[in-house]
Amino acid sequence: MMREVDAKLWKSGNSYVVTIPKKIVKKWKLKEGKELEIIIKKR
Repeated sequence: MMREVDAKLWKSGNSYVVTIPKKIVKKWKLKEGKELEIIIKKR
């Protein structure tokens, strides 16, 4: 199932993190550790 959402990228130590809004996490019933497929579109 494909859904589109705006997310932010930020640096944490030597890694980068993508944040997903809390309302989306709740709506889609996502849990920490859940594997997701991410398609990146540069704006």
